[in-house]
Amino acid sequence: MNYLIAKKKRTNNTYYLVLSQEDRIYELPNNLLNIKAYDTNYKLEDDEWFGIQDFSNSNYSIPFLTQDFNSAEHHQIINNQYNTVKFFCSYQDEDDYCFQKFIFSNIISRKWISLSGEPKIKVNEPILILKSIPEAVYRKSTNTLYFKNLSDIKSIFPEIIELYKEATDEETENFLNSEFINLNDGFDKTNVNTANRKRISMAIETLAKLEEEHKVQIHNYIKDYCPELEFSEEDNTFSIGNEEHLKNLIFGIEQRFYTTIVGNERRLANSISKLEN
Repeated sequence: MNYLIAKKKRTNNTYYLVLSQEDRIYELPNNLLNIKAYDTNYKLEDDEWFGIQDFSNSNYSIPFLTQDFNSAEHHQIINNQYNTVKFFCSYQDEDDYCFQKFIFSNIISRKWISLSGEPKIKVNEPILILKSIPEAVYRKSTNTLYFKNLSDIKSIFPEIIELYKEATDEETENFLNSEFINLNDGFDKTNVNTANRKRISMAIETLAKLEEEHKVQIHNYIKDYCPELEFSEEDNTFSIGNEEHLKNLIFGIEQRFYTTIVGNERRLANSISKLEN
């Protein structure tokens, strides 16, 4: 038997039983063996998943995964309780926990026509949308959490934000105040979105490892690949006035730009995977 349960918001360990059935609730990916250790610099291929091994013993796990599953412990959910749900989890094949975060757009309240049997208009019968593939899978037999996008699961596993590394307001402001940056057009930390805050966090770590001579080389590299970034030779600063400027500056710091040997074509690497020697 397979079960779908729902975690209640703002509680430590309160779950509702939604339903049980013989068929799987979520489709299980057949490529979970092809995993990568999480790296903010790496962009997954379609057949790849990030994996955190020995997950139940990590700081990222939740108590629910370390307890024996018993459906009888969970009260049946009622319709007016769905707005208190934080995430859904299915327990499948006595091995897999499949997770999907809950957002209000998952519930659709519209007039719709049932195509089962005689067509009939349905009103005031909201439906809940479940994804075909879950956002994360925890497999007991391998003690591994598999996921595609960290931002999709940070509300499910709060401590996993340690991997997320989104720059704080203070870190963002300090980075924007770096001696090689000149802000203009009113651009400041309030204009920096989540994606660029993650990039800032990476750039801070990268810059901390560079010698001064290497920083000069990086500046020349950025000037070469990012002519749209105005550079002051007098002040030795790049002018940053919008999100695109900031993104390209950080891509330069991370040395994401390259030129092909054949064709001399300039390109941007969407992801980076360090090669072993």
